[in-house]
Amino acid sequence: MINAFPVRFPNQLRQHLRALRKRHGLTQAQLGKRIGVSQARIAEIEANPGLVNFEQLMKLLSVLGVSLTLQETTAAPAATSAPAAKTSRPKTAKPRPEAASRQPEVPPASKRTPVAHPKKGSW
Repeated sequence: MINAFPVRFPNQLRQHLRALRKRHGLTQAQLGKRIGVSQARIAEIEANPGLVNFEQLMKLLSVLGVSLTLQETTAAPAATSAPAAKTSRPKTAKPRPEAASRQPEVPPASKRTPVAHPKKGSW
């Protein structure tokens, strides 16, 4: 039976690596010994798999009895749709004065929605 473990985010890979290690009954130290790294390195890989080098990841996956498979998702073919006709603006047209003088509305500072910025180096 083939099990699939779809991974779209590093957080998901973290969960899968830990679960696979435990399924094989391995401690971090035992797994590290099998691929030639320390227990601390296995802990780092499980905590932040997005920063592991590819060679170590492939060794780790091999020891855990899994492989990496790239699967293309199906998307609507862009080549089959007819290109949209370009609409051009007459060269003699001038911008309307009322549109040029209007300023965009900006909500007051108290009503702005705070935006969460990702940490440096994160996905």
